[in-house]
Amino acid sequence: MARKIQPVFIVGTGRCGSTMLSNMLRDHAAILSVSEFLVSVTDLGGRIPQAFPEGRWMDARQVWEVLAGLHPRQTLMLRHGMEMDEMLYPLAPTSRFSRQTGVPAILLTTLPHLTLDHEALFEELREYVMTFQPDRAIRQYERVFEWLRVRFRKKVWVERSGGSLRALPRLAKSFPEARFVHVVRDGRDCAISMSQHTGFRMMMACTIMSQILGYDPFDTDQRRGVEELPDELYRLLPEHFDAEAFRQLDAPSTLFGHYWSGEMMRGLKALAELPAERVLTLHFEDILAQPEPWLHRLLAFIDPEFVDEDWVRKAVSTIRPVRSSWRNLPVGEQSALTGACRPGFQALTDHGFERELAAAPVSVPLFGRLHGNVGQLIALMKFVGFRSGLAVVKAQLGRLGRVGGASA
Repeated sequence: MARKIQPVFIVGTGRCGSTMLSNMLRDHAAILSVSEFLVSVTDLGGRIPQAFPEGRWMDARQVWEVLAGLHPRQTLMLRHGMEMDEMLYPLAPTSRFSRQTGVPAILLTTLPHLTLDHEALFEELREYVMTFQPDRAIRQYERVFEWLRVRFRKKVWVERSGGSLRALPRLAKSFPEARFVHVVRDGRDCAISMSQHTGFRMMMACTIMSQILGYDPFDTDQRRGVEELPDELYRLLPEHFDAEAFRQLDAPSTLFGHYWSGEMMRGLKALAELPAERVLTLHFEDILAQPEPWLHRLLAFIDPEFVDEDWVRKAVSTIRPVRSSWRNLPVGEQSALTGACRPGFQALTDHGFERELAAAPVSVPLFGRLHGNVGQLIALMKFVGFRSGLAVVKAQLGRLGRVGGASA
């Protein structure tokens, strides 16, 4: 009987370099690289309750509606020519789906990441899912992962979705034998990348709209209180979405720096509650500087038998220079962004991951904390305007670090 190898989730805040690892692992003979599954089926984190219903089981039809759904945020982005870089489905004239029809969630990235014959695989998977008996959502998705693992003759599956660090508590509880690779990147570079990324900008805009309105306008037809939205956000409501207004929306990196800090603080706390042997932390900067030893460590963590020198050499050859750096910002913006990321850097230090690049103090004095709160207020006001920014701060006092979506 074959030895069972425990599955692995690669988690991070998003824009931290984890996509690079997914692409590398796809070429390993023993590893099934499941890419962007969680982010796709939850529609950028906006449909977590629908994808992972609490207290009830899902039948085959419900599971397929999640996997093959034309979910509202991603579909709207697609129809307006705003697809994310991570999307692999080819929008060719001969393709089954188009911008106008929308693309099923699991076909956006997950299946094309595995094979060029993704539409045939989509039909194979549909036939398999339709045999499911009612069960918990997690068990149903685990069946999907296992079916894909066997289908591609792999020994273990490794799932990686951008921004999945927030889902770690749920994943750790639902997959008690799974292990976790946490990819950490300097928060300032993450924040800059998030501020320029279509998916993160959409996620942030939708979250702030939901906080102002008290409901998600992408998940209901109700429109109570939409007159409270500033013009910049009103033009992003799905019924009259303005792509140019979205592109012009001011999304300062400082705002995403606060978001990164909140994700890092909660994520590190959740990781610290797991047995040490279930967690491997990799720093993106270390992989860029000395890839070989860190890729060896990654493979050995997944399973010592998977260490493969040929794979390591090929993986190293795929590494490309990063596109942006916080050091290229004007001095004032560097300072503001570092301040926004300071709580996240402090959390890294508190959990034993102090980094010279972080430049985080050992403790943050009272004045520093007050300055950080003012920075959050300014960042929100830049994003949604003074009146709405103030309303969000008052309504979410104590929760600013959680801007960016409900916890998975």
